[in-house]
Amino acid sequence: MTTISTEKVTRADIRMYRMGTGDCFIIKLFAGEKEKYKIMIDCGTWQGAEEKLVPYITDLKEYVGNTIDLLIVTHEHKDHVYVFEACEELFTKDFNIKNIWMAWTESDDDSKAQQWLKDFGDKKKALKKAANQMNKALQDPEFVNQFKDEKSGNELKAAREYFAGALNSFADLQFALKDGDYVGMLKGMEVVKKQIAEGNKIEIRYCHPGEIISNLPGAEGIRFYVLGPPLAWEQVKKESGGAGESYAHNNELAHSDAFAMAVLAEDKRELKNLLPFDTKYVSKDSKDQRQCYEDKANQWRNIDHDWLNSAGALALRVNSMTNNLSLALAIEFEDSGRVMLFPGDAEYGSWESWHNISWPQQDFTKDLLNRTVFYKVAHHLSHNGTAQRLGLEMMSHPDLAAMATLDYEIISSGWMSTMPNRALIDELLKRTKGRLMVMHEDGIPYDKASKQPLTNVILNARANMTEKERTDFNKSFVSKQLYLEYKVNGLSKKSVKARKKQQ
Repeated sequence: MTTISTEKVTRADIRMYRMGTGDCFIIKLFAGEKEKYKIMIDCGTWQGAEEKLVPYITDLKEYVGNTIDLLIVTHEHKDHVYVFEACEELFTKDFNIKNIWMAWTESDDDSKAQQWLKDFGDKKKALKKAANQMNKALQDPEFVNQFKDEKSGNELKAAREYFAGALNSFADLQFALKDGDYVGMLKGMEVVKKQIAEGNKIEIRYCHPGEIISNLPGAEGIRFYVLGPPLAWEQVKKESGGAGESYAHNNELAHSDAFAMAVLAEDKRELKNLLPFDTKYVSKDSKDQRQCYEDKANQWRNIDHDWLNSAGALALRVNSMTNNLSLALAIEFEDSGRVMLFPGDAEYGSWESWHNISWPQQDFTKDLLNRTVFYKVAHHLSHNGTAQRLGLEMMSHPDLAAMATLDYEIISSGWMSTMPNRALIDELLKRTKGRLMVMHEDGIPYDKASKQPLTNVILNARANMTEKERTDFNKSFVSKQLYLEYKVNGLSKKSVKARKKQQ
C-alpha cells in the first residue's frame, strides 16, 4: 500500500512559458528539496502554429514528468486555452492530469450560470454578426467609393479597415467560429472538458467564491482561497472603477446591450421595437424615399454602415465580462501565511467582489492581499486588469514579486494601445523593488510618448535593491528562451513568527 507523505510544502517554483501574450504556468510545490505537487494554470497564447508551440509543450511535459496533479483553467479566452487546441495530441496522449478546477460559471449543471451564459452568448453572437457586416461593407464597392472624393478619404478608409480588424481580433479571442459565424465554446476549452476530463473520467471541480480548499494529498501545508468569479451579474459586467479604484478607466458601456439587441433583431419583429424614434416620424411614401436614397448622386450621403462603429463598445464589454468570469485564487502557505495570487484576467468588478465575501475573519481579503508575495499580473499589464485601492495598493509585503504575460511579438495589434499601462508599471516597480518579470520585454515601451524601453525602467528599479535583496532575487529568478522561472520561499522565519503572533 502506498503511503502518502504529510510533509508540509515550504517552497514553490513558478514557471511561466513564453509562447506569446497569454498564460501558461507550472507551479511545483516542494517540501524542502522534495517535489510534492504539480499545478498547471491555463495554456494559451494569442496565436501560433502547432510546430512553433510544440517545443514549449514538449519541455513542459518533460518538466512535470508527463503528470499534472491539478489543472486550473481560469476562463474561456483564446490566450488562456488556445494551446490545448493547437497541441491537442500532446495533451491527450501520454499526459496524465489527475484533477481539474474551473470557475462555477463553467458548470453545465448550474442554472444561474447557464442563464448568464445564454445572455452572454447573445452578445457574442451580436459581436460576430457586427464584425461580419463590417467586413462585408469593406468589400462593397459603393461603400468604398464613398471615401474616394472625401478629404483624407484614404485615411478614413484605413481607419475603418483597422477597426474591422480589431473587431475580428476580439471575436477570435472570444469564441469558436464555423464559416465565419459564432458556434460557441472555444476548441481549446472543449478539449479540456471533453477529451481530457470526460475521456479520463475526471470530475471537474467548479469553484465558488468563499471556498477554502486544503489538505490536498501531496499539497499539505497549502490552502486555496477562491476569490472569483463574482456571484452577481452586475459585478461581472463592471470593467472599471472611479478615480483611485482603477489605474485608468473607460466610460461605462451600457449602450452596448441595446446595440447587441439591434444587431440580432430579425426582420419579422415589430418596427416600433427597432426604431430609435417614434413610428409617427416614419414616411408613408416609402417608394419615393427609397428611390431618392438609392440615387447614385446621393451615395456620398449614405450612412448605412455608420451605426456599426458602436460595435467597439460591445467588443470591449464582451471582453471585460469574460475576464471577470476568471477563476481567481489566492494560494497560501499555512505556516507562514505567505500568499501567491493568481487572478486570471479579473477586472475591477471581480476584484471589488472579493471584499464582499463572507470569510470567517473580517477584512480577510485585505489580509490576503497584505500577505501576497507573488502576483500573477491580471490581463497583461492592462489599465483595467488590476484594481488600485482594493488591489495593488493593499499588496504591502516587502518580498512582493510579480510576473506579467505580455509579448509584443505575439499580440493583437489593438492591445498595444493599452498594454502596458504606465501608472500600473510605476506602482508595480515601486512595490516589488524591480522584481517585475515580463514575458518578453523586447520592443515593449514604458511610455508611448518617449518610447523609453520597459527593460531600462525595470533595470533602473532593480538598481535600488539592497545587496541582500539583489542576491536573493538573482538566486530565485531564472530566464531561459522557453520560460521564466521564479522560486517563492514559503517558510521564511520572520513570516512564521508573525503568523503565529497573529493567530
